Amino acid sequence: MDYREYQAIMRENGYKESKAVKLFLKRAAAFNRRKQILIKQEEADCGNRILNQYINQTEEQRWKAVWDAIDCAAIEKRQGFMFFEDGGGDKFMDVMIAQYKGDLSQMTAIEKATYKYFELIDEMRKRANRGQLAN
Repeated sequence: MDYREYQAIMRENGYKESKAVKLFLKRAAAFNRRKQILIKQEEADCGNRILNQYINQTEEQRWKAVWDAIDCAAIEKRQGFMFFEDGGGDKFMDVMIAQYKGDLSQMTAIEKATYKYFELIDEMRKRANRGQLAN
């Protein structure tokens, strides 16, 4: 999938490119840079099956990161708020505490998964700040 195809999917579904979505795109770009390095090495070492396997694997990781970006945009649209721009996990948990009067064991599976997803995206943001997006 190229950037034009990604944009078409986003536009067609009315998805927004939030900070969380951009994290996944940065991850895809990191995999693309890694793939380009491997391709240059492959030019010098033609026929290296292991190297070709890593090139293919890296392309699959790039492709998955783009789809993760689209999935993140779909989640944000469905839930009605963006993870980072709208205050993220803290504000979401404030609502849950108020809604369940402090008894978070009453949270639904989707509410628990939403918070867990935010934690994972927040960890990805921290890794991005350290330059470790493709890890």
